[in-house]
Amino acid sequence: MMRKLLCLVALVATVSGYCGKREFRNIEVLMRPPPVVEVIVGESVSIVCSAHGHNMNDPLVYWVKGVGPDYTKKGKALPGTSIGKSVFSIEEVEAEDIDSYKCVIEDCCGEPKIEIAFELVVPDDTCKDVYGVGNVVYGATWAYKSWPDAVKDCKSKGMELALPKNAIENALLLHDMMVSFNTHPNANKFSRENWLWLGAHDNNWEGIWQTSKKDEFLTFTNWDRKQPDNKITDADHFPSDTQNVAGIHRGSGRWDDSYMHFKRAYVCLCPEREDVAPIAAVDAQ
Repeated sequence: MMRKLLCLVALVATVSGYCGKREFRNIEVLMRPPPVVEVIVGESVSIVCSAHGHNMNDPLVYWVKGVGPDYTKKGKALPGTSIGKSVFSIEEVEAEDIDSYKCVIEDCCGEPKIEIAFELVVPDDTCKDVYGVGNVVYGATWAYKSWPDAVKDCKSKGMELALPKNAIENALLLHDMMVSFNTHPNANKFSRENWLWLGAHDNNWEGIWQTSKKDEFLTFTNWDRKQPDNKITDADHFPSDTQNVAGIHRGSGRWDDSYMHFKRAYVCLCPEREDVAPIAAVDAQ
């Protein structure tokens, strides 16, 4: 309603000439939010989004929260719509503020909206006792990445993409994953996402599953019913990309095969620390 009122006010104020000829008018984005903005809970954040209308009045600018990790959800428009420039500002960031957002630039002349998505995140601290996660063996990373990129990210941190070797480890992974999901602020945007990547693939031979780290053959699996099925009917899959990588369901702990170009959160196996029992000790209990 507010955006419609602003359009009406602008039209009345200018009477004519608000919308120039379509072929001559365009919107120039002057300032845009960065793709990722890292903040600390309790501190402030301020982000500017602005645009200028050529051969037309400046467009409306407003913010939308909760658009999902893939930025495709509708989300909810935040209060306040400005003309030409808007500042996203939080005086003291709280855990519930950590989410995905869009700056929306919209004019009253019928031009397509310009949507600029960004994430507000806290430091990941994958394997640290932060945000109430506790001391974990498996550290969930609430970032949206393809399977190859998830493998690379764990490796860049000196870790490996998680892969349980027995039922006990699978149960421990499920526990650590759910604790992180329920407490880590970066998990907010994944409320409707159920699957996380595991470090297993059958890229070398169909149906022969191996580890992502050393291509060793798997000695344990926890496939869901009728899985793996190597589905090839997905409309979005690439010609050379069948379901050759594994994921785990954060609710059941069951596994599924999937397309490696899909984007999901993932879990890294944390380095062994003195304050956390190594997996070998957990297995022996």
